[in-house]
Amino acid sequence: MIGDPTKLSQIILNLINNALKFTQNGHVNVIAKLYAIEEENATVYFEIVDTGIGIPEDKLQTVFESFSQGSIEVNRKYGGTGLGLTIVKKLIELLGGEIKLKSEVGKGSTFTFKLNFNINTEPLEVVEETTKLYSDKQLEHKSILLIEDNKINQMITRKMLENKAISCEIIDNGEEAVELLKVKRFDMVLMDVHLPGINGTTATKMIREFDKTTPIIALTAISLDENRDMLLSFGMNDVITKPFVPDEFYSIIAKFFD
Repeated sequence: MIGDPTKLSQIILNLINNALKFTQNGHVNVIAKLYAIEEENATVYFEIVDTGIGIPEDKLQTVFESFSQGSIEVNRKYGGTGLGLTIVKKLIELLGGEIKLKSEVGKGSTFTFKLNFNINTEPLEVVEETTKLYSDKQLEHKSILLIEDNKINQMITRKMLENKAISCEIIDNGEEAVELLKVKRFDMVLMDVHLPGINGTTATKMIREFDKTTPIIALTAISLDENRDMLLSFGMNDVITKPFVPDEFYSIIAKFFD
């Protein structure tokens, strides 16, 4: 099927992360079913179901608005800005779909959406692998601070770094990252742009007041509304788009370790 794998990955990762955040005990299911098929088009139905704390009925309309997360108490306890669901709604609408939510307090939430894909009838083209633009030696034994509040992205990024013998420390908010960098040195900082509390751009500006040299790479779903030049203007050295393409991810990091 022909679609936009980057946007679809961002939608599903954000919905899973949201479900995990509010499901302390229980489970999260991700379901995809073929809903309808015609000659050149297929409709796929997606469902992300959790058995978490649920959302009160009077808050169902507002969960997709920026910086809204049910209630102030919930926000304090579970963290995050709720921006993930705003991004999900925008991305699904960009792809021509609509997200729906059913929820019951104490029982959990179900997010559903349908997307249309063109069916590819041509044989897939085999693309020869291009030569790597970096060597593993450049990356070995480097230390990187990852500032990221999304649990899945933390896990994926740590694994990718450790696969190249890079040591990785993780902090989930900008304030603590700024304080840590005042007393501890890293070879590089990977900075998520959307963070609870101060965002990644503000944190980078604060870090640049006392550290002008450590490379800071922005991690972002840039396909939405971020502007690369704008991010660089805050003192970031480069931008990596989520979800990561491994060779691209390593190549950008390696540039700073020549």
